[in-house]
Parts: sequence; C-alpha cells; structure tokens
Amino acid sequence: MNEKAIALTSDVDKSEYSEPRYLSIAPLMFQKINEKIPGKCGNQRTLLVYLIGQQQNGSFHPSEQTICMACGFTTASRYREAREALCALGFLTHVPYKELRINYKEIMK
Repeated sequence: MNEKAIALTSDVDKSEYSEPRYLSIAPLMFQKINEKIPGKCGNQRTLLVYLIGQQQNGSFHPSEQTICMACGFTTASRYREAREALCALGFLTHVPYKELRINYKEIMK
C-alpha cells in the first residue's frame, strides 16, 4: 500500500444525497457548499466537490499528488490549506496517513 495514499470514506453512503438525473453532486448539496464556502475560497470548493465525486468507503485511496493534479493545485501546500480549512468547517475529518472523511451531514445542515 502506498504510504502517501489515504482512504477516502464518508459518514453516510453518498447515494443518500444523490438524485438520479445528476452524475456526482445533487443540486441542493452544490448550493449548500456555495452558501457555506465564500467564492474567494475556490480551492476549498474545488477540493470538496472533487472528493464528493470520488468513490468512498471502498478501494479509492488518493495520494496528495493525485488530488493536486485533479484539482489544479500547483503545490501540495494549496491542497493542505484547503483541506485544513474544510476540516475547521467540519466538512472533512482528516486522520493523517489513514483517512479523509467527508461529513455529508455537516455539509447539508
């Protein structure tokens, strides 16, 4: 197992917030994200939407490099800053070298 890769999990099955017509993020969830994360915090929005669109509670274990490339972050520090800000909001829980959990219930409040 790659030590730089961590498990991507969630507190509930993401299908609980899915609508059959949409591929990866329901309109209400997208609205909640945009209401709670200011437009000037684009890296936070990008990271959260990227993570929501990925497989959770399974075999997907993205490395920092994978996340940075997908989100267009030019440095790992941009990813870490966005991740820590999302953790402070309660939208993510990060357990170093183990898990990055999406807290859908907090996002949807």
